[in-house]
Amino acid sequence: MKTYIHSTRFILTTATLLLGLAASPRPAFSQHGDDDGHGHGAEKVDVDDAIDAPDKHEGEVVQIDEATLQEFGILLKDAGPGVIGKTVHLPGEVVFNADLVAHVTPSVSGVVREANYSVGDRVKAGDVMAVLSSRELAAARSEYLASQARLGLVKESLIRDEKLLEQRIGSERQVLETRQAVREAEIALTLAEQNLHAIGQSQSDVAVLDDVPDTTFSSYELRSPLDGIVIAREITRGEVVSEQPEEPPFIVADVSSVWVNLSVYQRDLASVQPGMSVRIEFSHGIPEASGVVAFVSPSLDETTRTATARVVLENEHGQWRPGLFVTGVVTAGEASTSVVVPRSALQEVEGKTIIFIQDDAGFEPREVVLGQTGKDTVEILRGLNVGDRYVAENGFAVKAEMNKSSFGDGHGH
Repeated sequence: MKTYIHSTRFILTTATLLLGLAASPRPAFSQHGDDDGHGHGAEKVDVDDAIDAPDKHEGEVVQIDEATLQEFGILLKDAGPGVIGKTVHLPGEVVFNADLVAHVTPSVSGVVREANYSVGDRVKAGDVMAVLSSRELAAARSEYLASQARLGLVKESLIRDEKLLEQRIGSERQVLETRQAVREAEIALTLAEQNLHAIGQSQSDVAVLDDVPDTTFSSYELRSPLDGIVIAREITRGEVVSEQPEEPPFIVADVSSVWVNLSVYQRDLASVQPGMSVRIEFSHGIPEASGVVAFVSPSLDETTRTATARVVLENEHGQWRPGLFVTGVVTAGEASTSVVVPRSALQEVEGKTIIFIQDDAGFEPREVVLGQTGKDTVEILRGLNVGDRYVAENGFAVKAEMNKSSFGDGHGH
C-alpha cells in the first residue's frame, strides 16, 4: 500500500513539473553564458532574433581622414539620376565561322601513299595535304593524252587531203570527211580535259601532262583550298579513300574570324534585333569582345525553344577559341532611372552587395538592391537615395579599414 501511494505521488509530481515547463516562457540562449558569476543572468538573445540577426557590419561606421582619402584615391559622389542602357543577357558559345571551314576530300578514289598534316597543323591554300595513287586519275590522264594524239593525227590527214585536192588527185568528199573527223577529235579532247578539271586537275596540271613521269602518273594530290588550321583528320597511309567518303579526310578551318551563337529565349525575342551592339563576356581572364548582332534565326529550335542570334568576331590573334561558353550582353536601348552609380562603387561583404555612404560620423556600409545593369553603370533600386554621398571609386580601401576595425574589436574581448 505504501509503495502504491509513493508511486502515485511521484507520477503527480512529474506531471506537475512537465506542465510547469510547458507553461513557462520560451528559454533564451545566452550570448556569453548562462551566468556572469555574480548571480546575475547574462544578456539573453532570443532564437528568432539570432536567426534574423543583422550583418555584423550593419550600422558600423568607419572613420577616414581627408589625407587617407587622397592617398588611396577614394572618390566621393552624390547619388542622383542617370541614363543606363537596357541590356539583355544571353548565354552562348563560340563556334567556327562556317563560311571559313573546308572539308578536304578527293575527287577520285585511290590508295593513300602520303598523309602530310595532322590536327593542329597550319596549312596554306594549295598545300599538298595527302597523295593518293588513283587508277581513275591515271585513266583520265591517259584518255586526255590519247585524245590529244588522235587530234594531231586527223589534223595531219586533213592537211594531206587538202593538198591532194589541190593537185586534183584527191576528192572533195574525202576532205569533208577528214574535216569532220578533226571536229570530232577536238570535241573528244575537250571532254577529256573537262573530265580532268572535274577531278581537281588545274589548267597548269593539264598543260604539263606530257612531261609527267610514269612513276607519278597515277598520283593525285589532295590540296588545301584555304589558309587555316587542321581541326580533323580521318586518313592513314595504305587506306583506300573514295571520292565520297563517310568522313572527310581533313577538315581545315580559318579561325581569323569566328561566330558567337547566342540563345535568345522567347521573352527576349522582341528585344534582340540585327544591328544591335553586343558585349561578349568570357571568363578565366579572356578579354571581352564587342560586336553587332548580324543575324537572328527566323524560327525557334524545337528542342530548346530558343532562336539564335549570331555575332561575327574578328579573331586575328586566336584568343577566342571555338567551344568557349560566353555571355552576350545585348544593348537594347536606354532608360532614365532615379539612382545610377558606377560599378566601381559596389563592394561585396559577406555575400551582400553594399555601398559605403558618408555622413557626419564617417562611412557606413549599406546593403543595396540592384536593378538594370549597363557596361559601366548600374541602377540602384533600394538602399541609396538621391543626394546620399557615397564612395564611387576605390571603396576597397574603406572595406579594408572596416575589416581591420572589426578584427581589432573581435580580439579585444
